[in-house]
Amino acid sequence: MSISSSSHLNKGTKQMYMSLPQGDKVQALHIWIDGSGEGLRCKTWPLGSEPKSIEELSEWNFDGSSTMQSEGSNSDMYLVPAAMFWDPFHKEPNKLVFYEVLKCNHNPEEANLRST
Repeated sequence: MSISSSSHLNKGTKQMYMSLPQGDKVQALHIWIDGSGEGLRCKTWPLGSEPKSIEELSEWNFDGSSTMQSEGSNSDMYLVPAAMFWDPFHKEPNKLVFYEVLKCNHNPEEANLRST
């Protein structure tokens, strides 16, 4: 079995960056399933304040052709917040936000099995 190269990294350096003050900002890691139905996509966005519920988060759109979720024409896809959790990898108040993927007509994308 091989040893991970990250096992040799200085853990103190990571702790130094993890302890930097965030002020009132919150990092929200947005996570959704790509068109393969198996791969995950994610993007971190800073928020001005800590959301208390998913209703406080925005729906947003992206070009689904880049994630194998649509063809070039009519490629708009929508990400709708479905669940939010404390981020166990970063200190509070950062969040993990899981999204449901909808097609341009707001129907669930084929790899999106949440609705079933």
